[in-house]
Amino acid sequence: MPLYCAGRRIAPFRAAVAAILLSGCAALPNQQGAQSKDEPKPAPQAQAPTDNEGAVTSAPVIRDLARAEPATSAWTFLERALDAKNAQAQLLFLASAQRFLQTTRLEEAKVVLNRAQFQSAEPWIVRQHTLMRAALALTEKDLSKTQRLLARAENAELDNSQWLLLNDLKLQSLFAEEKHVEALSLINRLSLNGRTGSDVDILFHRVFNALSMLSFDQLGLLKQQPDMTRDNIAWIDLAQVSSDAAWKLEALRRDLDNWSAEYPGHRAAAIATALRPALCALPSPASIALLLPMTSPFSKAASAFHDGFMHLHDGDRPASRPLVSLYDFGEDTESIGEVYRTAIEAGADLVIGPLGRDAVSNLMAHSTLTVPTLLLGSDNTPKAPNAFFVDLSRRSEAQLLVAHARSRGLKHALVLYTLTQATKAAADAATQAWQDQGGIITDTVIVDSTRSDFSEMISRMLGLSQAEEQTKILQSVLTDALPITILPRIRQDLDVIFLFADQNTARLLKPQIDFHHAGKLPIYSQNAVFPGTPDPVNDLDLEGILFSDMPWFVRRTGRFERSADTLTGTGRYQGSGIDRLFALGMDAYRLGCQIPKSPPDPVWRYAGASGTFFLQDDGTIQRQPDWVIFRQGIPEPFVPVIAR
Repeated sequence: MPLYCAGRRIAPFRAAVAAILLSGCAALPNQQGAQSKDEPKPAPQAQAPTDNEGAVTSAPVIRDLARAEPATSAWTFLERALDAKNAQAQLLFLASAQRFLQTTRLEEAKVVLNRAQFQSAEPWIVRQHTLMRAALALTEKDLSKTQRLLARAENAELDNSQWLLLNDLKLQSLFAEEKHVEALSLINRLSLNGRTGSDVDILFHRVFNALSMLSFDQLGLLKQQPDMTRDNIAWIDLAQVSSDAAWKLEALRRDLDNWSAEYPGHRAAAIATALRPALCALPSPASIALLLPMTSPFSKAASAFHDGFMHLHDGDRPASRPLVSLYDFGEDTESIGEVYRTAIEAGADLVIGPLGRDAVSNLMAHSTLTVPTLLLGSDNTPKAPNAFFVDLSRRSEAQLLVAHARSRGLKHALVLYTLTQATKAAADAATQAWQDQGGIITDTVIVDSTRSDFSEMISRMLGLSQAEEQTKILQSVLTDALPITILPRIRQDLDVIFLFADQNTARLLKPQIDFHHAGKLPIYSQNAVFPGTPDPVNDLDLEGILFSDMPWFVRRTGRFERSADTLTGTGRYQGSGIDRLFALGMDAYRLGCQIPKSPPDPVWRYAGASGTFFLQDDGTIQRQPDWVIFRQGIPEPFVPVIAR
């Protein structure tokens, strides 16, 4: 059984009730009466209303509470459910189960879905319960059970959110079974009447992203299937175009235009439009100045950035691609203002750089930016005209971790960090951002990276010694009424752990956290835990750690597949952390061609090599990375079955 409890510093009796519901704290004897393995087990907290309680004729207007309250945690929903009655309790139990699924707490989700009573509920609740159980079965890779439950949930009365979830789960199940033709047939025949554009886009991108996970050769074999329709082939052709042309901008424009002409009105047309690179917005002929520390201790990073920039530049339309001039400021960040003015006097229409926090700070402090300037460093400076930031700092990465965790409804966090300047700065940034977004820091602990045994520290920070006293209270409440078996459990006010440490320390710490009963908690770390080369044997110790990184760094299929032709220009950096700078250089070319637009396009987004970028009209450039998790020692995409 799991070792986590539902309550958070609540009264002993309420903790006992939660423990009965979530049997991770108490192993209960079998309930009387046999039930089908597909049917939920009842719990007294969520019984259907009796005549004495008063019948509920309709559910509340807001049914999907997990979607309506994105920042509410699973435990909070569960605690509210214990205070509610009838349909409202059932809705809260469902919201709790959904949030557990989103946070991959499968055992807790299973207990809630199995022990709360839903059979006598109103139809929407029954359907939602069935969909949640289908999502659980899919997460557990029980595909036959998933399909059986989805068939039971299908109903003409599904509202938009249930319709979306039903079809999203269907597509995921079919792709998990590698039934690609059936998945394509489903998306092509799906009735979209009355459906919102955002919901439809989610399903379309689910299909395209699944196809993009296949290699070019796999797509070719799939296309030869005898039962492929023209609409199905169009999806495969689009994935092949994206994979084959990849980062050769002019070839990609041409191939996407040909696809659109061949398949007018296809359901993937909007995806093709979004994939098509816009022409450079700079005046032609244009001049771009690159300000990089080529002769400095950061020369390898600067060279990788330059090569990535030129890799995309050289694949653009010859008649429209800008002229590029390189300005090396070496180690002298104090003179960056003079270097900038020299570039402007030479006729630069756009400046990209400087690269590095100190150089960016000096330029912003002492110079006026007279042309659009893409600054490659921290944006922790006052905004200024013509300044556009790509924040490369660990602080920014820590804030991304916080935003992702809060979007999953996690609220109570433990922060661990080694005592270096970089990790402490990241931990401080994460702590501040967590509190700013309504999260609660349960504790902050410094990890001594010179040690190898963290047992005492982990036991203390997880509250295992305090749990012994709580166990005595729970026994005194329940022992006479119900025989129970008490298992060790960690502190109850904890949803997530943030770990800011190097790879070696993380490898030592994570197995010991697992040993002390906290292995099922989500653990976020920074991409320092993955230097670029997969190491399945040693990285088994990082199992379950979640981090963000650049698609170029962690994907190897679709447009990220490295063919012999691609490796000619990019292979020298593959397998090392410096490859991230190559990816950033490629994206800087696309961003540099976009930011001179006035006013900026408020809906512009670019799915690049280092993430998906969104350009704000105040000069802020937001980046969404890939999320990956260690499974069997290999970083794999982290995509919860229920993403929101």
